Amino acid sequence: MSSMSPPSFRLDRPASRAIINCGPLPFGSPHRSAQFFSNDRSRKHRPMTTSDTLFHEGELMAQRNAGERDIAERNGATVGRTIVRGALPFVRQQKTAYAASLDRNGQVWASILLGEPGFLAPSDDAAALSVDLGKVARLDADPFWENIRHDARIGLLLLEPQSRRRLKINGEAHLESDRLEVQVTKSFPICPRYIHRREITLPHPGEAAPSSTASHGHELGPEQLALIGDADTFFLASAHATRGADCSHRGGPRGFVRHAGDGVLRIPDYNGNSMFNSFGNFLLNPQAGLAFPDYERRRVLQLAGTVEMMWNQSDPAGLTGGTGRFWEFRTSHWIESELPATLQAKFIEFSPFLPKVD
Repeated sequence: MSSMSPPSFRLDRPASRAIINCGPLPFGSPHRSAQFFSNDRSRKHRPMTTSDTLFHEGELMAQRNAGERDIAERNGATVGRTIVRGALPFVRQQKTAYAASLDRNGQVWASILLGEPGFLAPSDDAAALSVDLGKVARLDADPFWENIRHDARIGLLLLEPQSRRRLKINGEAHLESDRLEVQVTKSFPICPRYIHRREITLPHPGEAAPSSTASHGHELGPEQLALIGDADTFFLASAHATRGADCSHRGGPRGFVRHAGDGVLRIPDYNGNSMFNSFGNFLLNPQAGLAFPDYERRRVLQLAGTVEMMWNQSDPAGLTGGTGRFWEFRTSHWIESELPATLQAKFIEFSPFLPKVD
């Protein structure tokens, strides 16, 4: 558990049919984040300069489709080319990172990196991040380990479920011995909505025997569909040709991801920060990766496939929380791996911001 004081969040109310947007962020604004955790004001977060350089054409298109361009412009002020300085202690204390990477065929994969405090080491100028892979529990079947050898694009999401804090770090990575050196190209904090509180512990992950127990296939079977149907959380990977890879979190009530048949998953898109990083990437590149962790049963299901987005859909049951947006994921390949036997997880509570469904 973090020794830092818990962040102060202010959101208007739990989600309902009315659309809401992200409130104050866990590490403060780019200009106030250093004061939030320390008195060091000597170095500043370097924000992007204009919306033209901040958002690529796919993101701009998605923002316009949703009618949320103005909100995206405001929230874009949190995005910078360095890690928010107020978040540096948070980064150093993290035990888990969720990653987006690309294989040799350009397929995007989402992965879970289980480490120990200190396996993520940001540079003093907050412009780079060193990942000590020797302190990570290795899943041999995870494409991540091969992907990082030939494609520099990486998207990292640091998410602490106990405190509901999360931070996105995207960049270009280079493998040096047992370390992954990431040059940050984009980083920003994200609000706590839809994160379910859990306690996850894994003693000495770097000493855990590599997990070589895995199954894989192209068609989702009963076991995989049962895992997905019981999930309340998954992680989503996407990529842009020049802007790199991106990893995002999706949370909902158990069963919010529904099987539509023939390996297609139908997923509601709740209101978020309006920047549409994932959807913007999908408008230009439909390749996607999903990772469904089942911490209680110590397994993770990784899916590779493509995404189709659906805007302005009829939603009488309120599944989308008022956005009218769904997306469908068509599975082309799946890998199911065992997580280390020493991993312990305890569910605490659901997010209070889940949409109310009829």
